[in-house]
Amino acid sequence: MTRLDRSRRRFVLQLSHLAGEDGPSSGDANVRFVDLFAGLGGFHLALRELGHECVFASEIDEELQGLYRENFVDARRRVFGDIRQCKRTVPKHDILCAGFPCQPFSKSGSQDGLLDKTRGTLFHEILDVLALHKPRHVLLENVGNFEQHDEGRTWQIVRQSLEKLGYAVRGTVHVKSGGHGLVSPHHLGYPHTRERFFVVASRDGLPDDPFPEADRSRKTSLEGIVQPRDQLSAEDVQETALTDRQVACIDHWNELLKAVPGDVELPSFPIWGDEIHARYPYEDATPWSCDKLELLGYLRRNGAWSSAPKTKIMKLFPSYARSKRKRFPKWKVDFIRQNRHWFRTVQDSFPSDWVDTLRSMPPSLRKLEWNCKGEVRDLWRHVLQFRPSGLRAKRYSSCPALVAMTTTQIPILGPEERFITRVEGLRLQGFPDDHKLPKAREAAFRALGNAVHVEVAKAIAMSAFGEGRARPPHGARVPECVGQCRAR
Repeated sequence: MTRLDRSRRRFVLQLSHLAGEDGPSSGDANVRFVDLFAGLGGFHLALRELGHECVFASEIDEELQGLYRENFVDARRRVFGDIRQCKRTVPKHDILCAGFPCQPFSKSGSQDGLLDKTRGTLFHEILDVLALHKPRHVLLENVGNFEQHDEGRTWQIVRQSLEKLGYAVRGTVHVKSGGHGLVSPHHLGYPHTRERFFVVASRDGLPDDPFPEADRSRKTSLEGIVQPRDQLSAEDVQETALTDRQVACIDHWNELLKAVPGDVELPSFPIWGDEIHARYPYEDATPWSCDKLELLGYLRRNGAWSSAPKTKIMKLFPSYARSKRKRFPKWKVDFIRQNRHWFRTVQDSFPSDWVDTLRSMPPSLRKLEWNCKGEVRDLWRHVLQFRPSGLRAKRYSSCPALVAMTTTQIPILGPEERFITRVEGLRLQGFPDDHKLPKAREAAFRALGNAVHVEVAKAIAMSAFGEGRARPPHGARVPECVGQCRAR
């Protein structure tokens, strides 16, 4: 009997108990859950597909509240706003799930005063609900670096707070810390690289490793995610179009990639175009540590510049080289050294006027991250992103994480020569195509960036709590390899 089989059997036994004296007042066998900080309802879809019933949802954003009611008609009367104002309305339930915001806890109070440490945070609201209703299971999701937040103190307080309420607690602690590691959709066969920190807690105990088995080398495909061009609406075409500047940037870097001899390996480190022919000191000194005449010498500037203040001259250096310190950190020294060496190696391959054109571009477009080692040297064949760290290229097998904090990093499908559509964003997060999103594209992708991946949440609930009645949600794209993963 496999670990998953044992957990399924355990959950069947739990169902009968949940429907008894500690279960829902209706006396039926439905497992009831609440969805806090609900967003687009990723947890709702996951648990509903396991046969469970949503009895309460809380979401502070008014537009998302309305969409939640439209997407989950059966629960439309159970959707509320700010949890701080409606937590007394939460009914009895068996599972609490929440993608709660990451907030620092108070450093005051005694070591045992956990409630004092969490007071004033949204996690404290979760603790209040748990203390009142004592649900059997808890499923929480947060950003990937949650374990390191506030030097590990935040995760420690969350874990201890749940344990004090009588729960066995496990988190996706980083592999380097001896844990299971973060969970990403691509570990389970879904083409979305999105590592997240999950917490599972149960009053009935947990397996030593309650999370689904992850295959970090699993191959994924964007087939089934990408919409054919003839399926795009006029609105899709308009809002996914690249700007002329973005196209010019991609084409410009492509010129260099195709000009570099095939026997010269493309760097795995970020390519910083500002290091072409750069002469400023970086190993034992920095531009900030130099006097004005030295700076003019490195820049080969004289004449009118000799009367310019040093602050103005400093602006002629790359932004990453302007820090007010006498020494750069080692990682920056290494990047600069590697870039200068590589550019010296390929400088004879620069197309005519290529360097001058690059220098006319904004700083963020003068950088390139090539994460496609061994692949065809054509940016239009890969997944692209415009980031503050530069234009990033990744293999056309999965999409990088959708980001909630900014909509400027929406992935670009190189072969399609456009940004991803709303429907493709839904598919990447495991939602059905007809799931309603905010009207504005920026708000839609912000909501998608905040959402929990439906199939990941479902897989964790199955593994941790033993549920075995999983089925794909209507309209969702389920890679063939996922079925093999579940069968293990």
